Amino acid sequence: MEAAESWEIIMKVNNVEAIQPATLKVELSTGKTLVVDVSSYITSPGYERIAEPSLFTKVQVEEWGHGVEWREIDMGIDVDTLYRLSREQAGKAFPTEAFNSWMKKNSLSLTTAAQALGLTRRTVIYYHCGHKPIPIYIGLACDGWESRQRASRGFKRPAAKSRQSSLAVA
Repeated sequence: MEAAESWEIIMKVNNVEAIQPATLKVELSTGKTLVVDVSSYITSPGYERIAEPSLFTKVQVEEWGHGVEWREIDMGIDVDTLYRLSREQAGKAFPTEAFNSWMKKNSLSLTTAAQALGLTRRTVIYYHCGHKPIPIYIGLACDGWESRQRASRGFKRPAAKSRQSSLAVA
């Protein structure tokens, strides 16, 4: 693949429209249109001002098309995050919050989560930080790993009885 062709596959935002109270209709360079509920995103620390109705409607495409922004307060959401959120909301990706909860619940670091799932640490970092949509099968793998862990804890062999205690019973 030539270098010039690789730039053509980069997803960019062509147009954005705010739909109250917290939805964005995003037209991508790929021809797809995303309808993304950003309510959980804009209520996270630091993004609260975007939730103000008068400000929310002032969303614009970033200068180079790599996301959307609210220039008045110098904040935005990148195209990869919008795409990931739309996949999660459509049930086509495992939610980042669920992945992070799985890691926390099982006391897994980035490295141990990668080992548990047979992934590279870099891939787990992408998923953990929400930089890439998490395929549904990874969510199923998380559930399967957790089930196996529970099963292996539940079926531990009892300690061998000493010979004296078994003679005393007889």
